[in-house]
Amino acid sequence: MNNEEQFIFNSDGTDEQELAQMSSLMENEAALRKARDEYAKRTSKPSLSECKVCGEDIPEARQKVVPGVELCIDCATINEKLW
Repeated sequence: MNNEEQFIFNSDGTDEQELAQMSSLMENEAALRKARDEYAKRTSKPSLSECKVCGEDIPEARQKVVPGVELCIDCATINEKLW
């Protein structure tokens, strides 16, 4: 009997455990990939030059530092306090 046959006959369920672990890891990786893609979509949109709430100008420096920024500092601060 060679090693492969011996392994098949002496299986104690560890193959199933390994498959379950691999499946779980693959699901986690897929979830991470989806989250990264969603984050990239949110941050890849262009920054607004005017606040979408109050209409005030958003400084160019803020637009460069915060990709996809939509709120001026004052409105962003108020929004953070509400959440």
